Amino acid sequence: MIDERIFLGYPIDFKDICQIYPPTVNDVCGNKDFLIYQSLFTMTQEDLEDAYADSAGATKVPTPFQYLLMNYYQDDEMKEKIHDAFMKFVHEPVTIVPEIEMLLIGKSEDELDPDVDLENPRLLTEENYFDFQNAIRTVMGEDTIKPPEPEDPNLDPRIKRYKEKVKRSERLIAKKKRKKGGGPNFGTLLAAICCMGIGLTPLNIGEISYACVHWLITMEQQREEYDIDIRALLAGADSKKVKPKYWIKNIDEKEL
Repeated sequence: MIDERIFLGYPIDFKDICQIYPPTVNDVCGNKDFLIYQSLFTMTQEDLEDAYADSAGATKVPTPFQYLLMNYYQDDEMKEKIHDAFMKFVHEPVTIVPEIEMLLIGKSEDELDPDVDLENPRLLTEENYFDFQNAIRTVMGEDTIKPPEPEDPNLDPRIKRYKEKVKRSERLIAKKKRKKGGGPNFGTLLAAICCMGIGLTPLNIGEISYACVHWLITMEQQREEYDIDIRALLAGADSKKVKPKYWIKNIDEKEL
């Protein structure tokens, strides 16, 4: 479903902690590190399990929040990228408070005054990071993810391992299908929108939100399908077989 705030480029509120801003086409295309930013903020537990399963000698798999902190501490380059990622999506600096292993929103390390800034802190924690990730997915125009279901403590370990293998196989198959692609690339979608006659050109299309690209293309497809069906009926097509559905509808609306 199209979120009007993101469509128009307005930020959404994330609890009482921060606002999250929809990236523009220019933000995505004009920054070579943007995919790294997106990956850091949307990495799932399953993604990490797959990655660690392919690593020799890997033991405990971190959570997405632990993985973010690990990258923060990894080296100065990754630390800088994480700072840049927050500035791109949140428009505020962040710093890790080492004593509590949490991310403080709104202050950089050189600005932090523990006696003042930790009285009413705006913190990203293990507990709220899953929701933060879903908020990032929302401004990117992606589907959000449901919280994982709690595991049955009485489940036979052999059955658990079998289920995990099946799920991992399904994920790997899905990833291979996505890599094969088959659809138009992002540049082609931008060019197509510029040909729609709605006032977007290579000179200004970079200013719209990244999520708009998918939504505009999908709405145009719905309109074209409706027009084709109407023309078919006017040309004598069987009205029992051709039943036009009006094109102005939610893009995730399922046909009954």
